Parts: sequence; C-alpha cells; structure tokens
Amino acid sequence: MIHRVTSRSGTLALVVLMLSTLALAGCGPDVEPEVPDVAPDELVQVKIGFAGPLTGDDAVYGQGMRRAVELAFKEANNSEEVLAAGYEFVLRAEDDQADPKQAVNVANLLAGDADVVGVIGHFDSESTMPASPVYEDAGMAMVTVSSDPQITSRDMRVVNRIVARDDAQGSYAGSLVLEDLGFDRVAVIDDSTPYGQGLAEEFVLEFERLGGTVVAREQIQMLEVDFEPLITRLSIIEPQAIYYAGAHTEGGLISEQMGDAGLNVPLIGGDAVFSDEYIQVAGEGNAEGDVATTLGLPLEQQARGQDFLAAYEAEYGVSPEAYDSYAYDAAVIFVNAVLEAGPDRAAVSDAVRNGSFDGVTGIIEFDENGDNKQQIISAYRVVGGAWEQIQR
Repeated sequence: MIHRVTSRSGTLALVVLMLSTLALAGCGPDVEPEVPDVAPDELVQVKIGFAGPLTGDDAVYGQGMRRAVELAFKEANNSEEVLAAGYEFVLRAEDDQADPKQAVNVANLLAGDADVVGVIGHFDSESTMPASPVYEDAGMAMVTVSSDPQITSRDMRVVNRIVARDDAQGSYAGSLVLEDLGFDRVAVIDDSTPYGQGLAEEFVLEFERLGGTVVAREQIQMLEVDFEPLITRLSIIEPQAIYYAGAHTEGGLISEQMGDAGLNVPLIGGDAVFSDEYIQVAGEGNAEGDVATTLGLPLEQQARGQDFLAAYEAEYGVSPEAYDSYAYDAAVIFVNAVLEAGPDRAAVSDAVRNGSFDGVTGIIEFDENGDNKQQIISAYRVVGGAWEQIQR
C-alpha cells in the first residue's frame, strides 16, 4: 500500500508500501519517512519496460504515460520497503511510434532483455495486438490501456488490461447518443484501424438495437487530411450527429472541416478524441458541443486522483493526460508484484494477474482473461473550449 502525506513543501512523499495492495492517502502526519541506509551499489536493479508512442501524433499520450511511470518508480525507490528489499526500479522506455510493425520490434527488444521483468504498454490496440504474442512467448506480463476486446480474448496468460473494453465503451456511446443526447439519425465514421472499426461496430449494434438509424457508414484512413468529399456526402443526408471512432488528429480535422462546410452537428467520438489537442486541431468554435466518451472517470473523481494530480504537477509542471494515472497504477502494480514474488518473469506475471490493487484509479483486479473487473465509462462535451463532464 502506498500512503502519501503532504509535506511542508507541498510535495507528496512515498511513506509505506505493503504487498498486495496499492493506495494513496491524501492526509496524514506532516513528516518524511525514515528509510534504511542502503548504499546504491548494494541495490539490485529491476527493469520494467514501457512501450508506447513517444513520437508522432499520439506522443502526447505516450510521453505523459512515461512521465507517470517515472514518477511511480522515483517514489518507490525512495520507499522504506523497496530499499529494505534491496531493489531499485528502472525504466526501459521504447518508442513504438503507434506503428504495429515497430511495436513488434519493440516487443522483441524488451523480451530479449533478460533484465526486463514486465512491460507497461502498448498504448493503441493496433500495436498491442501484434506485440502481445511476443510477451506471451517470453512469459513476461504486460499491463495495457489498449481497449480492443480481442486483446484479451486469445487465452494469453500475461496480457492484462487496466481500462474498460471497447465493447463496453461502444455500447455505452450507443445508449448515450440515442437516449441521453436524443439523436436518432446518425452517420458513423471509423479510421480503418482495429480500434476504430471495433468501437464503431459496437456503437452501431447498441444504437440500432435501441431503435436508432445509421444513415451512413463511412471509413477514412489514418493521416488523411482532406475530408471535403466525405463531408459533402454527409451534408446531403443531414444526420443529426456524426459518430467518429478514431484518433483525435483526424477527428479534429473532420470537426474543423464540418464547421467550414456549414455541417453544424456535433461530432461524437471515443476515448481517442478525448484530448485537449483535439480541440486545438478542430478550433474551439468548431469543437464546441462535440462529445467524447472515455475509459474510466476524470482524474478528480478517481479514488486518489487529487493526490496524483498534485504529485504529477509538482514533479513536471504540467497536468496529466487521460491515461497517466492508469500508467502510474500499472507501474506500482509491478513494484508490488516484484516485492511479493521477486524479480522473476513467471512469478511476477502470476502476481500481477492474481493480485488485488487499490490504486489511484480505484480497485484493480484482473479476471481470468486479464480484463479489469471494473468497467467504467464516462462522457464529456466541449463547452467554452474545454471538456466538461456530462455523464458518468
């Protein structure tokens, strides 16, 4: 268990780490912990991998997640329990560029490093799908934020997902759009990726089951920038809203070009749209009224989100991105597993899959497939140039 207390400097200090659970507490005595006097050369380095997009369009997510993992390891390495165990947690971060081929290369690099006992990543489903068999063959646990349901439907012992699945998110969005937002004629667009196609399919299934009508079903390609022909076709059909399943960059351009063309209906997207960069790409005026669902709760509603926010901003001077608290929890899950089982891949994998963790984001327990038993979705609308929660 990780307890945090507020020091006189306003930073958060790691005080106690116990096996089998993780927790942050925002209150306690205003003291710094006593730690064993262990010489650095006496510590055994335990290496944990991180795989995600550190460059490219999705780098805003990958860089944020890496910062969160580094924060978790810094705090753990200063804790009494980790020092007493004689460990020092170090990060090996690799850039998969959100590219499936590069993701496999990265997976082979990490799996081939005998000192790496587990992996946090990958970020996007199209990278996680081909990379995860590499980790399975190596017997090395991974904890991912990728949401494609197929990731955990392949009977893999080492693959764990810390967030909700796309089938939960897609069906949630279908109900939200029809029953809460009141739109019954919607055009659906995906970005031709496994993530986008899967999310769109789940949306359509639930939307039509509830009585909604999909007036058009379209696809775009990643890195596409000119959507004028698509928007012209959609303008003729006059949908009440556009449901878009894909990355925030293309989504932002679609919203921008919809505004320019006078198609003044909201774009409603999935978690990949839920980013401040989406609003920047679309422009505040065009994005106004757009909606996104996302996996989990906003940071301020997460179990220990306020403490994490304070620690992250104190360390880096910027606010966390949407998945940073999940990356933080994944890092401490691995710290916990190593303290319980030792720095052995197979033992760590078992400890991760079978543990129960009380983290920043809430209780984390993986089922027999590696899915988090907590499937939580929330929704937001752009209001005044910022995302505002509308439903949880």
